[in-house]
Amino acid sequence: MCNKKTEECKYQEKTDGQADEIKSFGWGIRHLQMACMTLTMVCLIIARASMGIAVLAMSDTDQKNNTSIEVYDWDKKTQSLILSSFFWGYVVMQIPSGVLAKRFGGKPILFMALLSNALVCLSVPTLAAWGGWILVCAARVTMGLTQACLFSSTQTLLGQWLPANERTNYTGIVYGGIQCGTIIAMPLSGYLAETSLGWKLIFYVTSGILLVNLAIWHFLGASCPRKHRWISEKEKQYIEAGLNVSASKLPTPWKHILRSKPVWAILAPQCGFLISFVFFFVDMPTYLEKGLGISLKNSALLAALPYIGMWFGNNFSSYLSEKIYNRGLLNLTACRKVFQSISLFGIAIALVVLSFLGPDQKLFAVATLIACLTMHGFSTAGFVVNQLDLSPNYAGVIMCILNFIANCGCSLTPIVTSVILRNDSTDISRWRIVFLIMAGLCAIANVIYLILGSSDRQPWDNPNYAEKKIADPGYCFIFFFCFYGCLFMSFFIFHRNIK
Repeated sequence: MCNKKTEECKYQEKTDGQADEIKSFGWGIRHLQMACMTLTMVCLIIARASMGIAVLAMSDTDQKNNTSIEVYDWDKKTQSLILSSFFWGYVVMQIPSGVLAKRFGGKPILFMALLSNALVCLSVPTLAAWGGWILVCAARVTMGLTQACLFSSTQTLLGQWLPANERTNYTGIVYGGIQCGTIIAMPLSGYLAETSLGWKLIFYVTSGILLVNLAIWHFLGASCPRKHRWISEKEKQYIEAGLNVSASKLPTPWKHILRSKPVWAILAPQCGFLISFVFFFVDMPTYLEKGLGISLKNSALLAALPYIGMWFGNNFSSYLSEKIYNRGLLNLTACRKVFQSISLFGIAIALVVLSFLGPDQKLFAVATLIACLTMHGFSTAGFVVNQLDLSPNYAGVIMCILNFIANCGCSLTPIVTSVILRNDSTDISRWRIVFLIMAGLCAIANVIYLILGSSDRQPWDNPNYAEKKIADPGYCFIFFFCFYGCLFMSFFIFHRNIK
């Protein structure tokens, strides 16, 4: 029951005159949906993350004497192109995927993503044999195109299934699938690469996992409570009363979303988070193997450890944030900013420490990586759930707009890293440059969010909202261009210095 005037009360109002109380309701179909969404997140992330290990195994020259396994002579730049090509497709489909999720619901969109990724993974060994790295890049672009819907569809589903008083905790659990998928993918890929079938088995096993998930999602998933055949009327009313999401197909208020300062304020931490996360996601196995001198099999295992820390940070921050807010210790906006600051400032500090560590401090370097990814997990209680705070009705659309812009930077991260490393992944001084640039970006991103961020539900989220003059222009466009201007200028300066 809402017994205090807080932001949460806004989510519990009913526009059609129904009671504004939210009665408690125990375990139900919404928990089954959270489990299905988490499993889908895990499986699609496995398909995405396994390539970081697979591409190392595909170009492992130590395996050339093994005639039963094809090995390709791909240098660091070619490997970076393969890994970054995922984001080329990912960026292109960000906004269309959000519109499709809003139009058709999250279930059919994720169903198609699972099916297409399963088929692509199954075909990669054949494509590599026929067309080398070019066709492998094409396969990765296709995966990116179809996985672009993952987060926007997830946000749409969360906005339809979770009442406000359960949102932070279960959002953390669902997005914990990112870490769980990576934790599984890294050591599993390293183990499969050492078998007699070699790196090919990575793609065959991943395809099988996706097909099993496809069947589960088809029979148990639903786009919203009204479309689930097993949900009780009481649980449906409980969800809809706590959600205040319109049951009708609403036109997307593009003008108001694009002019909303709180929406654009989320862009800064999302850019800082995603650029640094993609760097670790793609290049951490290379850093462990080449930079620190750890074997491929062991580096695959060690690369998974930081994601265990991230999973802990994700769930711990979600739980702690909800407790702090529900007890009235902080308002919702302050709560989001505190946890986002712990995340991005913590990442920046860890990256600075990591920049001064080398092969002689392997244990300390791995521990610092774990601390860094643990801090990444705290963003779940920051900008990730902040999108749902602003607009439950259009959370998927907001996610796809911001993801589109943020992933423009992410798609360049592996390429720029390879430029700085100059095809020499063993040079710790070059890794230091990369770490310090990442640290600066994270710190700047968090300062922007502290200045402009808000968690108040936006008036245009109300289905009955009348067209009004919006006073907030898109000031954060300025921050966007400044942010990426600083990014490219930094890379240019460092590139000139290391020539």
